Amino acid sequence: MKSICFFCSYYNEEEIPYYVKFYLEELMKHFGEIIFITNEKKLSPSDEAFLAALTIQPMLVKNEGYDFGMWYKAIRKYDVSGYDRIGLVNDSCILFRSLDGFFSWLDRESPDYSGMTDCDLHSYHVQSYFMIFHGKAIHYLKSYFEQNGLLTDLQQVIKIYEIGLSTYLVNAGVNVKAYFSFKDSGTIGNPSWMQAKNMIKKGFPLVKKRIVARNYGESDYKGLVAVGFDPYPSHYIKLIKKVTGSNKIDAIFSGMQTGKGFWGELKFQATCIIAKIYGTMLRYRLTYVMVRIPAWTYSALKKSGKVK
Repeated sequence: MKSICFFCSYYNEEEIPYYVKFYLEELMKHFGEIIFITNEKKLSPSDEAFLAALTIQPMLVKNEGYDFGMWYKAIRKYDVSGYDRIGLVNDSCILFRSLDGFFSWLDRESPDYSGMTDCDLHSYHVQSYFMIFHGKAIHYLKSYFEQNGLLTDLQQVIKIYEIGLSTYLVNAGVNVKAYFSFKDSGTIGNPSWMQAKNMIKKGFPLVKKRIVARNYGESDYKGLVAVGFDPYPSHYIKLIKKVTGSNKIDAIFSGMQTGKGFWGELKFQATCIIAKIYGTMLRYRLTYVMVRIPAWTYSALKKSGKVK
């Protein structure tokens, strides 16, 4: 099987982070070729040597269009129609164990289009941090990128690529599956956040980088905590050490945790406690409590279906 993986990574450090190198080494076991796509920069001699030793080809591009912008440029450069398996992977998740389980599942199930997880949030889609294409899905992938081009607005990227690509492939009759599927499961919110600990316990090999770094982006962590999210990175790392028994875990997560200072940590802890209390009150419909429920908590719970 002729295969290629386009791995995109955005970082500002002087050298490729260790967790990215670990990820690349694991991917090399399952793909014939790896293209390492990153933002324009001068690679250090040690990084050049690392990539050369693994026969990984670097591709430096202008930072535009987010991950799909990087993949769009790669698909324009490389003739993907000549491959049997295409991987689109990014570094928004941290890999902490072997990918053997996923690829054994992939070989058994043989879907045309697959990913680590799927999601019903907004509309059904395979989550875009790890996507694999086979057979006719490769033709449709190339066609879809050609039709939609380079998009730079984040909301458009989410609508057209993050969600729209899956819709396009499903409508084209492509066989779609996910390693950990949450289709029609009634799962609250994004399973990569809300189900992270449960998946890790069941052998899932990845965790969102934003969880470990407490970098929530546009997500409101108060609302996430109110509906059951665990906001403490140490809980995830401790669990990962327990289930893997690997001596590489500290190295993989080194430099990822961010401190907020004494007062920042105090505020964070207090906010999480309050959010959890409000969430519990709403779940049990304790509406007689004479407090004003914050809009962000009520909104998050209403979307989850826990309150009407």
